[in-house]
Amino acid sequence: MFAGRYLWWMLMGIGIFMFAALSLDYITWLTIQLSGCGDMAGACEPALRLISGVLKPACIWTAIGVLFMATLLRLHALSLIWFWGPIVAIWFVASTPILLFLAADAAALTQPATLAALPVAFLFLAAFAAYLMFALEDGDMLPLAASVPLRLTLRLTAVYGALAGAAFMPELSRIAGTLLDMPALSVIIALAQPYLQTVLTLGTGSMAPAYAVLAAFIAALAASLLPHAAAPQPSRSTIMLRRSRR
Repeated sequence: MFAGRYLWWMLMGIGIFMFAALSLDYITWLTIQLSGCGDMAGACEPALRLISGVLKPACIWTAIGVLFMATLLRLHALSLIWFWGPIVAIWFVASTPILLFLAADAAALTQPATLAALPVAFLFLAAFAAYLMFALEDGDMLPLAASVPLRLTLRLTAVYGALAGAAFMPELSRIAGTLLDMPALSVIIALAQPYLQTVLTLGTGSMAPAYAVLAAFIAALAASLLPHAAAPQPSRSTIMLRRSRR
């Protein structure tokens, strides 16, 4: 999937999500007003159940599915699926609770408390999705084919973001145990998460280390877009060969 089509599908997914989060409540109110079912007790129940119980969740999960599949197809087109695919999948799973919360109360996004509580995995995902919107396949340079230190920084910070997403997701143990039908796995994850949180926060209990790694990840993504940084560096043997020919 090239950049233009990826951007189009991402905007489609965001549009569906915003429609479900912002417009369906007004549609529900308008339906009640026009039908006049509010005059009779319980008469509005079928419409409310259809819109709020069926249509809204369907739109939200459709939007999440569109965003997820578009990102995976973009990674596949760039030949980055094997490493970045699992990383992005973890980011999406860790970001799903905040997306569902925002869909239920979109006004919460304007509240400072909500902004401060955004999962770090969601921020990693947003930065990486924005990076994939660039036409990375144009030109001679390959996407993320930067210098070795820069490429290593991207991979290490991405792995940290995936681990942080798993460590700071309270619903992970319940979801994993339910989907895999393994109650013991839920217990193991619940016991391991506090230790992983301690390691990732360097024992401080603060999210400052996570935000520092996020800043390094964003800086590395930005640096990889620079032509002189993204161009693969010639090996030492290649340089010596050129000198001998001269």
